[in-house]
Amino acid sequence: MENDSISSSSSESKLPLIVGILGFALGAAGLVLGIKAKGAAQAASDEAAAAKASVAELGAALAGKANSADVQAIAADLAATKQATEANEKALADQIAALQKVASAPKASAKGEGKSAAPAGPGEHVVAKGETLGAIAKKAGLSLKALQDLNPGVNANRLQIGQKLKTK
Repeated sequence: MENDSISSSSSESKLPLIVGILGFALGAAGLVLGIKAKGAAQAASDEAAAAKASVAELGAALAGKANSADVQAIAADLAATKQATEANEKALADQIAALQKVASAPKASAKGEGKSAAPAGPGEHVVAKGETLGAIAKKAGLSLKALQDLNPGVNANRLQIGQKLKTK
């Protein structure tokens, strides 16, 4: 029996030691977690301060910008400028169309002849209304190929009244 009492008192004396060690371990873990939480809180505080400074800087930058009345005045000026530019573009387009019409109009012809007022020189032919490159070659006694070789820059589909062609 004596043995039983020793063994039970020995178990009882280990319990406070185990509880103490367990408490110490929990306290150390809590301390480590607390230190980490303090670091995270400091980092969050630093980020908040930086964000607050950025907001203040942005507010100061915006304060130096134009107010809405100035922006509306600028928008009205831009609209007027756009309208004037469009009117100028239309006037220029009309003038270009008129110039193109004059440029594409047939040249003045001599009365009743159907030929250009500029006479053809020797070895030349002046294109008259309705003439084709083939007909001109036939009149000149040439093949179409020979006439084209003499006039390499001439487009058979774009003959113009009064245009001079070489025939020799």
